[in-house]
Amino acid sequence: MTSILVTNPNGRVGKKLVKILSLYGKKFYISLRSTNCFFPSTSQKVETFSNPGLINFVDMDYNNLESITQHKLEGIEKIFMIIPYFNALDATKKIVAEAQKTKSVKHIVKLSDMGIELSPSTYRGMIHKKVEKIIKDSGFHYTFLRSNYFMQNFIELPYKYTVNEKIFYLPLEKARASFVDLRDVAEVAARILHDQSNRHYDMVYDITGGQRLNCSEVADILKTILSEPIKYVNISEKTAKTELIKAGLQLEFAAYLLDFYRVIREGRMRQISNVVESILGRNPISFEIFVRDHLELFKNEIELKANSQ
Repeated sequence: MTSILVTNPNGRVGKKLVKILSLYGKKFYISLRSTNCFFPSTSQKVETFSNPGLINFVDMDYNNLESITQHKLEGIEKIFMIIPYFNALDATKKIVAEAQKTKSVKHIVKLSDMGIELSPSTYRGMIHKKVEKIIKDSGFHYTFLRSNYFMQNFIELPYKYTVNEKIFYLPLEKARASFVDLRDVAEVAARILHDQSNRHYDMVYDITGGQRLNCSEVADILKTILSEPIKYVNISEKTAKTELIKAGLQLEFAAYLLDFYRVIREGRMRQISNVVESILGRNPISFEIFVRDHLELFKNEIELKANSQ
């Protein structure tokens, strides 16, 4: 049986991935990092998964690279890599160097971002490209999962309220993008990690949704399904940065999101790929289905922000 290590299982994709792997009945390992660099108040508590007997813990702290050692990786065959943005290069180099000392590691699957090969590049794109190059040059087989902007980000938007409307603000103008449900990303990752063949070796996959939507269309979908008077208003990048920091995001993650907003605004995230269909054998989750599946979360989030104004 293939041994899998999932890094950052408390992240949004990591949580979904671990749940899917546990449903597959696969034995796997998870590593935890000591702090959350994006949301410092976030608890590092590990959720109760459907089959906790399958989980083994590996103590690797990405703030302390000396905690990443060969003996902790010995016996692991596949690594799913989501590295903290703030020290992605150093942590990747250390994991790869220690993995190279083992006799077991064969395949690294990395969560990346779509559009990083496009020019001009962004800081976000440059970091991902450098990390991907480290993995490519390591001699291990690799699979890079480059995902588009997550639909789930729309749940946590800073809604504001007037007498008649609930408004969300983003610096995206009228740009369209193929927003993706992170559940599709996690399921693609799980299918690749579960696969015993080599068909996903040395592949790069852009993972997208199946619709090209702009934020006005997103607002219309939310308005219809939630039965709320929701409206989208475009804002400047400077204002967006201020709002993200006020919402509690650290500067590094605010800069990361602003980079993503910029490439969406420039029309570079419109592509629709067939990766979900070809690997999962079904259509990507639509934005309408995503909203219906998260109806209570949307309503609770909007209510919470209404009461806090």
